[in-house]
Amino acid sequence: MRILQETVALSATDLANHLSCRHLTTMDLRLARGEIAEPSWDNPHLRVLQQRGLAHEKAYIEWLRSKGLVVVDLSNEPEATASAATCAAMKSGAQVIVQASLASIPWRGRADVLLRVEQPGTPSRAGNWSYEVVDCKLARETKAQTILQLCLYSELLAELQGLARVSYL
Repeated sequence: MRILQETVALSATDLANHLSCRHLTTMDLRLARGEIAEPSWDNPHLRVLQQRGLAHEKAYIEWLRSKGLVVVDLSNEPEATASAATCAAMKSGAQVIVQASLASIPWRGRADVLLRVEQPGTPSRAGNWSYEVVDCKLARETKAQTILQLCLYSELLAELQGLARVSYL
């Protein structure tokens, strides 16, 4: 949760946190407003999990590259220009977009990966293709928080590309 231009900006994590604990939402809002200081504890186990997660995402992206797919990586794109860079990558027809910025006030977030999907006869704003969200998780079972995140990112992406993308297994 952040305050951007006097507006509360929310992420998928904020949504999941609120469903788990409304008090946490209150504390996060107070932190975003500068009313309280950020907690100063460090969890070495959490750091290890984050490193493993980043390594897993990197391995997946390298696997996509090994299949000959062209990858546009927006990981280092500053937040101020990330949305425009995401739109440009989509319009260019990039096959894979890493750390795509998705936003519609008050929601925002960075999708791990957007994969290009051919859409003959059903164009999106980007062209005769659309994108779908892929999330890189190490978990063996899908958690409710992950589903919420994918749903939010899919909604933001549908608004951006002017086309909802639904896949059935």
